[in-house]
Amino acid sequence: MYYFGYCTYLLESEVAKYLPEARQVTKAVARNHQIQFRAAGERLDRGWCHLADRGAAFGTDAQGLVFEVNDGRNRDEFDDFDVVYLTVHGEDGVAYDCFTYVLSQPGKRMRPPRFYWERIPSGLEEQGFPAEYRHRVQQTFDEAAECPDFDRPMPAGAPGKDASSR
Repeated sequence: MYYFGYCTYLLESEVAKYLPEARQVTKAVARNHQIQFRAAGERLDRGWCHLADRGAAFGTDAQGLVFEVNDGRNRDEFDDFDVVYLTVHGEDGVAYDCFTYVLSQPGKRMRPPRFYWERIPSGLEEQGFPAEYRHRVQQTFDEAAECPDFDRPMPAGAPGKDASSR
């Protein structure tokens, strides 16, 4: 089973925390998808990374990583997120049918807290994504509304399924 990781899932330490069994397969592109930073529905306490496939996403590519993960991972549930299926195109020339997580109800464009945001450019750099793409993600972040509690501390303990623990 393949998982398409983007945003925080590009950082090796984050993958190890959430998907310890994951084996990285290749870099990949999700055509007609766009990285966005959005609130979860009407909750305006913070933004999250979202992989959009509507509106301005047409003609845009989102870059990420394909991971092989344990069967059944697509049944994991997290507050405010849904599992979706998509085909991505790997650097190795192979098309991969993957699952990933997107916001259930993408709200207004909003930046995530610092502890979450900093993992995204770090992961893009760690994985060697092109400077132009890193700049585009930064620009998307800059254009989003400010997080009302940008400097809130990272939740202590192991991440859980409910939003307050992430």
